[in-house]
Amino acid sequence: MSNPERIVSNVDEILSIIKTHQICRLALNDERSPYIVPVNFGYEYQDNHWIIWFHGARTGKKMRLLRKNPAISVQIDGAHRLIEAEDACDYSYAYTSIIASGEAVIVHERREMEHGLDVIMHQAAPGRSFRYRDDMMKAVCVVRIDCQTLTCRRHTTV
Repeated sequence: MSNPERIVSNVDEILSIIKTHQICRLALNDERSPYIVPVNFGYEYQDNHWIIWFHGARTGKKMRLLRKNPAISVQIDGAHRLIEAEDACDYSYAYTSIIASGEAVIVHERREMEHGLDVIMHQAAPGRSFRYRDDMMKAVCVVRIDCQTLTCRRHTTV
């Protein structure tokens, strides 16, 4: 059932929701079935455009699948709480949910890689500054998702 009253379209409200979450799930295209994996992430909102960043090892399933097909979906959720009622049919669940889709780009330029890692780290540890060792920069892939769509929903108690 779709509940239009749960749609969050105000950017400031979406920003206040997304900043409280540490994990997103990526859905990548595998040949047999979608491949879904949880990752740490960071986000940016610039010029009415959402960007989501994540990183991973240069070798591995995520990067192999992205190199074959950069189409990607992202799911973020939280603020879960059971809403009890007298009647079983009136039980509900509070939540926040963000769904995005777009194209993933593996970045190669050191400055852009560091920027993406900074965005990810600021999601986890706001207000800190970071340095990145050369050996780790050679071992990591930093990925920018240019979101073509991003929707947000929220259900709270009445």
